Amino acid sequence: MLELLSDLRVDLAHSAARHGDGLFETIRVRAGAPCRLEAHLERLAAGARFLGLEPPPPAPVLRDFLAARTGCAGLASGVLHLLAVDRTLRVAVAPWTPPGPEPLRLGLADGLRRFSGSPLNRFKTLSYLENRLLAREAEARGLFEVVALNESGRLTDGSRTSLFLELDGRLYTPPVADGALPGVARRVLLEAGLVREAPLTGPDLARAEAVLLGNALRGALPVRDWPGRRARRDPDPELTARAVALLEG
Repeated sequence: MLELLSDLRVDLAHSAARHGDGLFETIRVRAGAPCRLEAHLERLAAGARFLGLEPPPPAPVLRDFLAARTGCAGLASGVLHLLAVDRTLRVAVAPWTPPGPEPLRLGLADGLRRFSGSPLNRFKTLSYLENRLLAREAEARGLFEVVALNESGRLTDGSRTSLFLELDGRLYTPPVADGALPGVARRVLLEAGLVREAPLTGPDLARAEAVLLGNALRGALPVRDWPGRRARRDPDPELTARAVALLEG
């Protein structure tokens, strides 16, 4: 089992982190408790098996560690960072308040395509350069996020968010097989039956009645503007409201 440490710092000169050989999770904390901790640890454990690391501790052990060694219990709203590297699981918590509502603008990435067959798409590894490049592109273009296409021209996800499109009154998200990260927020909406997986393209994005972005930290985020927007019918506000409520729960 990975050794628990209450310190994110590593000696980079002697750490596997310098080669991207590690994993991380970013988890919302509400009322002193990490949200959906088991789901995050399941993904972390799958990544650890892939990288040949020891498994993370079970959720009860981590919760006890957080109570004894961190200020997690005292946070009304915060973020829990997990870093799995060098046979350790490093833990840190910090206060965090989600930003208020804002008019989000979304684009399609110009400079990068995801390879759907890459195993790195399935885990949150420290080999994170693709996502950093997407975030830089979005910032340079004055956008909240850009979504990458894969080698076949299908939509995947953004630098830090999963993508959801309302099409003909239903919500859809790109499949993991096309290169989308199996995000925890995405999993919640799929398991609730609110979202279906389906291959999606740029024309699907253009004709969408509504677009949402989502991640485990910020929940479901409605998008105001996206490329080629030309919906043929009005969005169903109940779909968006249900997605927001599920991820706030």
